[in-house]
Amino acid sequence: MTATMPDDREFAYGHLKLRHLHLMHLLESEKSITRAAQAMHLTQPAVSAMLKELEAQFGIRMVERTAQGVLLTPAARAALRRFSIALAEVGAAHEEALRAQQHEGLRLRVGALTLATLELLPRALSLLLDESPDVQIEISEGTVEGLTDALMRGELDCIIGRVGAPWAKAPHEARIEQLKLYDEQRCLVCRPGHPLATHRRVNLAALGRYRWVLQPVPSSTRLVFDELFLERGMVPPAPTIESVSAHSNMEIVAATDLLGIAPQALARPHIATGRLHAIATDALLPRMSISLIWRRASGADPLLARLRRALVAAGAARSTRRRGARSPD
Repeated sequence: MTATMPDDREFAYGHLKLRHLHLMHLLESEKSITRAAQAMHLTQPAVSAMLKELEAQFGIRMVERTAQGVLLTPAARAALRRFSIALAEVGAAHEEALRAQQHEGLRLRVGALTLATLELLPRALSLLLDESPDVQIEISEGTVEGLTDALMRGELDCIIGRVGAPWAKAPHEARIEQLKLYDEQRCLVCRPGHPLATHRRVNLAALGRYRWVLQPVPSSTRLVFDELFLERGMVPPAPTIESVSAHSNMEIVAATDLLGIAPQALARPHIATGRLHAIATDALLPRMSISLIWRRASGADPLLARLRRALVAAGAARSTRRRGARSPD
């Protein structure tokens, strides 16, 4: 039987309610209409009627009854991803309404790579707070993959991450917008007393004979590191220590004979104070592009628009400072 798409106006002004979305989540987790009814404090016939309403509204079958229980159809699971965002947005709207009633500011939930919190984000937040002093900001640090999952679940309003990350492909690609902010260079580092610190330039084969502290796969920095060796037909050295924290890795390099790789923004203060030494090599390390990323459905959010303007301004100021630092006296 071929499903028919409901008329757009009929769908928009139909009887879809939040309880229908909640029901889908319960059916996904409980796999039982009876248990879903108990969780909603409704009778089983009432929940069955809600399910029929939802199927009529969407023009598709939502569940299949199997030996394992009631399972969502592939079409229903696809819709459930959007339902999750809708429910999260309703929850956020409720919190913001309560904040407004208590004369508190609006809230912006930002996910960021550690790299972004070093220079760009603090300057951008300073500009944003000048324009919107009552806004309340929540910052969550994490991996690109973890932050993106939180973004798509509606738990974050935006993230500052890297362009071209694996998650940017389908199914997320059609649901996000990106604004490139800047490119960041990576560098190889060792402690100043390391034997390599006296070398003007070190080839990749020599680097492969030393021990390393690296972030685990699938971090972009680790993938770049491995690719440097693979492109030249060499086996990448296995790390002696694997650590997710780029900050911890720099501390380990400073205290041991292990080598490391890090974004320049992270390594630069350590190099400037003499705690780390930048290793010159014949290998070209690719730049990492950093972007502001948000759900397409949230593009009209005025608070998000203010953050975009602040980030662009902070990025432009950052580029100007970098050019000035490279210019001769």
